[in-house]
Amino acid sequence: MLASLTLFASPLQAAPYEGYSYYYWGDSSSTPNAYLPDGVIDGAEQGVGKLKGPTDMFVASDGLVYVLDAGNGRIVVFDQQWKAIRQIYGFKDGAKQEQFANPQGIFVTDKGRIYIADTDNSRVIELESDGKLVRVIGAPKSEVILDDFEYFPRKIAVDKAGRIYVIGRGVFDGIMEMDSDGKFTGFMGTNKVSFNFMDYIWKQLSTKEQRNKLAQFVPLEFNNLDVDGENFIFTTTAEVGSTVPIKRLNPTGDDVLRREGYIPPMGDAYSQNPAASSILVDIKVGENGTYSALDSRKGRIFTYNEDGSLMYIFGRMGEQEGTFKTPVALESRGDQFFVLDQEMNRITIFKPTRYGKLVNEANELLISGKYTEASNKWKELLTLNANNEIAYVGIGKALLRQGESKLAMENLHLGYDRVYYSKALGKYRKEIVREYFGVGMTGLVVLIATIWGISFLKRRLKGKVKANVT
Repeated sequence: MLASLTLFASPLQAAPYEGYSYYYWGDSSSTPNAYLPDGVIDGAEQGVGKLKGPTDMFVASDGLVYVLDAGNGRIVVFDQQWKAIRQIYGFKDGAKQEQFANPQGIFVTDKGRIYIADTDNSRVIELESDGKLVRVIGAPKSEVILDDFEYFPRKIAVDKAGRIYVIGRGVFDGIMEMDSDGKFTGFMGTNKVSFNFMDYIWKQLSTKEQRNKLAQFVPLEFNNLDVDGENFIFTTTAEVGSTVPIKRLNPTGDDVLRREGYIPPMGDAYSQNPAASSILVDIKVGENGTYSALDSRKGRIFTYNEDGSLMYIFGRMGEQEGTFKTPVALESRGDQFFVLDQEMNRITIFKPTRYGKLVNEANELLISGKYTEASNKWKELLTLNANNEIAYVGIGKALLRQGESKLAMENLHLGYDRVYYSKALGKYRKEIVREYFGVGMTGLVVLIATIWGISFLKRRLKGKVKANVT
């Protein structure tokens, strides 16, 4: 195992990729690397045999890593030191030994219950932590489901209330939601239909027979999901050129993701070339409002803060250590990231550099209300990258929450953050009004009194003159 974990002796070694980010004008610019590869796990060095076509992984709340090793028909469980502590080859259902068939998704609850999307067996399996069967959940039944519905569950998640969310292959109606008993309760979060305008016009001009031969306009299916601490569902959709491939669905299925960054949370900005856009295949909810998405086209990980602003990017496609061929799953533990590569049959471990640590720590301090400490971290970050606009924005947010609206405006202006600049400007105007309101009112009262006094004296003088005349 040590040989596998020491392939990269230090994350300070030469990186197999260059760091970059996007700024206000939509251009990319070089940045220090936020994360660097720090080792690989392939199963062989851990004494359980090499992984074969793994499809998914999950880091449980206790830090254990569950790898869905589909090609070997098993689940491999690693502890926090990457020692393989358990292998689950199927399960026993009564007297019958059952096997997995091309399983594509895995989720583990805080209580250690393991949920597997057993795709080609058209079922969801719930196991205890030791692999004993709890129940088998079959295809959903409902009047809203067509008779010819084919059930191939691909990804799965469970919220803290025990509700089960399943993404199915070829299911365009949204995410299938089931209650804690496994009963289907409906679809949630259907993607909007995407179509080419010219195709739409042509379809309207075609005959009924011709229209039947044309491709139907249907919404794209979700391809992955994760649950945050508020039981909201983060999803990804592999739509080329989409500006909303990431969503955050509330309990009613509405997208409430905040998109206040320079570009929406969509991976790489593709400008006028949709073929260069990212194809996001996994989403991982982090701490302090952050979330990260995995791009299978370019092998990159994009991390965003709660406002949807891009924090950093790392990774790329390739064949050398620290790069990917077919990245399929993204997980994190503490400040580490793990990427599962289906073709290379391994997990790559990533650790933050000093730059990455500063970004993470500054964001955490800002969210926790430690504004002075957060500002100091952002300022330290600027010594590593003076053009880092998110650092100026972070300083501006901290100053704004400390009541320093004018200074906040200056930093938010440097960070090109229109949303928070407007908030700071609004607060600054109120401060000006409050500051000068008393002085203004006093001056107004004095002015009115003076005018009234002069008017009164004039009337008195005029009255005396008239009296003397008579």
